[in-house]
Amino acid sequence: MPRRVQLPPKDRAARSRLIKLLAAAKPLARASLVTMARTCGKKSCHCVQGEKHVSLYLAARLGKTRKMLYVPSELEDQARRLVENSQAVEGLLDEMSQAQLERFLALKAKPHGRPRS
Repeated sequence: MPRRVQLPPKDRAARSRLIKLLAAAKPLARASLVTMARTCGKKSCHCVQGEKHVSLYLAARLGKTRKMLYVPSELEDQARRLVENSQAVEGLLDEMSQAQLERFLALKAKPHGRPRS
């Protein structure tokens, strides 16, 4: 594994941004935000005529199962920040992974060792 100073500038920059993001200790959750529209079942409610109740959920994996976690309206901003912070980390990891895979493919394309017979 090359030392940090041997990495290309683009990789060093992505690594630096990732470390700063993680060091800031911003809360994050690997989840997605889902807006759902439902009917409540009351015969006299406006949702029966088609104007459904809209609510926000976090779709997340808890253990081995996928769960839909209801987000109360007073926690919507916090839920959005959790997902945004996670997406930022995942984006930087993807960027670093792609660069490493490209370098690996370039190394793989070069002839190594003895030719096979």
